[in-house]
Amino acid sequence: MQSVALTNGRAHANVVATIAEPLRDLLGRDVSDWTAHGLELCKERTVRSVLRGHLAGVPVHVKAFRADTLADRARDAVRRGRGEREADNLVKAGAMGLPVVEALASGAAVDRGQLRSFVVTRTVGGAVPFTFATPAAVQRRVGALLRTVHDLGLELSDLHPGNLLVAADGAPWLLDLTSLRQTGTLPLPRRAAAMALFCHELDGGALDPAARELLAGYRAAGCALPAAFARELTLATHRWRARGLLAFGRRSGRSCRHTEVASRRRGQPRWYWHLADGAAAWREACTAWRHSPPPPLRSGRRGAVWLGDDLAVKQRDRGAARTLWRAAYWLLFARVATAPPVALCLDPGRGLVFTRRLAGPTLASELAAGPVDARALARSLGTNVGRLHAHGLRNRDLKFDNLIHDPHTGDICMVDLDGVRRCRGDDTRGLGADLGRLLAAFTGAGRPGGSGAVRSFVGAYLRAHRRLLRRPAWRRIRRQAERRAREWASAHRAR
Repeated sequence: MQSVALTNGRAHANVVATIAEPLRDLLGRDVSDWTAHGLELCKERTVRSVLRGHLAGVPVHVKAFRADTLADRARDAVRRGRGEREADNLVKAGAMGLPVVEALASGAAVDRGQLRSFVVTRTVGGAVPFTFATPAAVQRRVGALLRTVHDLGLELSDLHPGNLLVAADGAPWLLDLTSLRQTGTLPLPRRAAAMALFCHELDGGALDPAARELLAGYRAAGCALPAAFARELTLATHRWRARGLLAFGRRSGRSCRHTEVASRRRGQPRWYWHLADGAAAWREACTAWRHSPPPPLRSGRRGAVWLGDDLAVKQRDRGAARTLWRAAYWLLFARVATAPPVALCLDPGRGLVFTRRLAGPTLASELAAGPVDARALARSLGTNVGRLHAHGLRNRDLKFDNLIHDPHTGDICMVDLDGVRRCRGDDTRGLGADLGRLLAAFTGAGRPGGSGAVRSFVGAYLRAHRRLLRRPAWRRIRRQAERRAREWASAHRAR
């Protein structure tokens, strides 16, 4: 289509003639006011806003980027705005024969005195983001598209299921090509890294059973891949998981879709809010609690602990509170059952960590109260400890008093995360110590369920590792665990 250039003060755009007039009207207004003039906000992030609506009867999506930091503004000045780069990349990919959303306009708009780069694309009617629950035929088409992208020598560093749409007829469409690079023929490790990113939500990455059809479509869409490709997929999945754990932990300290860092005045506390369902009600509860805290349940050298009807609160020094808050994010990333984090409040010299209080009993009190389904509890505990260890995490404070049986999910949840530490994923040090403390606690509780409960725990523990493409040296770990259990039991008898 023929494009025209629009200018309105500092705002400017290159736009197809079809939507030129309504876009000219929008450029005369702040981006934050566009929702009052025919567009609807459908996604808000710290780096961009996404709106949708109609311009001159054409269904469109509008992505407006923010350049809040000096580095962002410098990058946009040198490399042009991200919206303009994405529009160019969409045109380039379309010229290569790839199915991409149509770019209708790009440029820069004004918002509260600042310039925001934007891109307008035509909406693909009836399209939804790709998921691994889509039919097998669709997954094979998506796998073939990924193979085509890689065979063309293209790297899309942000290509994940949310950036790939599936139309009503099952056809896949690419969007969000801000990071497109053409680097020549992609070697196996980089292909594997791209597949690991695309399949990151699955435990086994691209080798997970849920990705079987996608991988089959990828393999069948070109010449045969070497047998070493499966090993590269395993290694790439491990590398992505290690980087992803670190990156997700950093989200605990910055505003993103999981966390809001509240602005503050000098001398006021700094609040970090975990964004989840019912966040507004939790904010009111945490703020009210801080203004009039009840007497603590216990206090000591490290700090104090409070247990309310809905909230559990820990007071630590600032550094320990940050570490405890980040540990909760690590467990969320690893999908280890734990008490959901609510907020972190940092005052001068101290920090308060708020989590939801789980309604269930501790594992120690439940086992002491009477008959239980010990094997079911052991399976849940084995799964969660296995996921913890397979992600390179350790918990040196694992004991039955720090495990809660959630009656709603049936999971054994880890609380009291002061002992959580991070290691390399392939480092087996500390595994035996964690398991030894649990074995000693099991013996101290009278061995409920007998050897059958132990077998259930071990089986679930190893299955969790296998699902995450890990194969721990179980015999050596078991010997370490048994030795640590004897040491732990002996030390506690001496007390």
